[in-house]
Amino acid sequence: MRNVARFALGLAGLMLGTSPLGAASLRVAPVSIDLPAPAATSIVRVWNDGPKPVTIQVRIFRWTQQGGEDQYEASDAVVASPPFAVVPVGGENLIRVVRTAKAPTTGEESYRLIVDELPLDGGERANGIDFAVRHSIPVFFTPTARGEPALSWNVERREKGYLVTARNDGPRHARIANLRLSGGDGQVAAQQGGLVGYVLGHSVARWFVGGKPAAGDTLRIDAETRTGPVHATASLPRP
Repeated sequence: MRNVARFALGLAGLMLGTSPLGAASLRVAPVSIDLPAPAATSIVRVWNDGPKPVTIQVRIFRWTQQGGEDQYEASDAVVASPPFAVVPVGGENLIRVVRTAKAPTTGEESYRLIVDELPLDGGERANGIDFAVRHSIPVFFTPTARGEPALSWNVERREKGYLVTARNDGPRHARIANLRLSGGDGQVAAQQGGLVGYVLGHSVARWFVGGKPAAGDTLRIDAETRTGPVHATASLPRP
């Protein structure tokens, strides 16, 4: 079952997947869910801005990180319904997300809610390509004593950029955005705007950031999180 889940979510790292032509007709809100105990239920709204009714498939997977990589597996601790729906033109549907596990939340639990617009089946196509959209929505259930992220960083040179590793020794996830790496001369060596990714509690995440060689053997790391800005340094191993 775990392998099936990983295969099904092969594109989930895109956060929002759209067709090659960018014709995204499906919108969702909110784009992330964070429920502190004792809350166990949330609603996601789905809108169809396209010219035709849209069929959607809804799934939810337990989300962990191992060896710096996202891992997904099926779980019955949280359910999302309905699993399938048709969203009419200009219409709105509701997806209900419920934590059904009876045991109280003792540590932050992380999930991904996947909303897929199913490809057209025998309908009209544009340039022979089915339009399809995937939304991957982070879902967190947290205990009353939430805690905060505790980040440390490592950076390694790679061809045409850097491999950035974020280690989170805290109990709560960190959302990393607007990541910038600067060399000893203060010049920006690499940067990635917008959302970079998440590092879950007591986990490690890695991202490649394209860039140019930096001056010196130390990089300054600047980023944004929901709990405030990040300002850190990391030594660069010599090639």
